[in-house]
Amino acid sequence: MGLFDDQTRFVQDGAEYEHADPRPEIIPGRVRRFVYGGEPKVIAQVPLAGGGTVEVHGYATHYNQDWVNVAWTDDTFQHITCWVPAADVRRPGEGEWRGRFVQFG
Repeated sequence: MGLFDDQTRFVQDGAEYEHADPRPEIIPGRVRRFVYGGEPKVIAQVPLAGGGTVEVHGYATHYNQDWVNVAWTDDTFQHITCWVPAADVRRPGEGEWRGRFVQFG
């Protein structure tokens, strides 16, 4: 993996995963960013490279009508990001979120 490649492998609850790294078509002016420091906590079903999904608890950083960019920290404190279909991202209920703080920037 190169210096500027996105990290796709992560460890969660002691298991190793690799997200599918979906790359939606990004049209300039159609992607919005949540306010820096005010990124909402989310629970997302992240698509895996081998098929299936895994639930992650993170923050939504960017979005458009169909996709949300989710950032989270894995068990080894790596910062991971992945575009996830908007239908697979939701806001957590009271006390449901089990994520870790993610340093943005």
